[in-house]
Amino acid sequence: MAFTHQIMEQWYGGGRYVTAQNTFTAGLQISLSESIPEDSTDLEVGLMMPVTALKSIYIKSDQDVTIEINSGSDPDDTIVLVADVPYIWHENSYHACLLTTDIAALFVTNAGETAATLEIEALYDPTP
Repeated sequence: MAFTHQIMEQWYGGGRYVTAQNTFTAGLQISLSESIPEDSTDLEVGLMMPVTALKSIYIKSDQDVTIEINSGSDPDDTIVLVADVPYIWHENSYHACLLTTDIAALFVTNAGETAATLEIEALYDPTP
């Protein structure tokens, strides 16, 4: 059974809407919704994902957080999320994916005084 993700981007101004929708299909998806306690440093979140087979990814937190890939002290990649501003990448993006290596674990830092909810939706091909 294939999974489908639809990513919609929209602009509004001066009474005018401009929208674009991209649809991606692949055999495997990951959905993560995890609470990251306030004042956490390098909290390990078990997530494994082969980035080389990635079709689309949506990462969002409701608080400012830093995500380090595979290590909290010597990460392969780092993504700094601003509260409620998602990181979105798909295979038709104009920019390169911020994730450059397969993921064995995430290390998340939430320096704020409120717990964060980290949401990840990823779609990838299990037989690249």
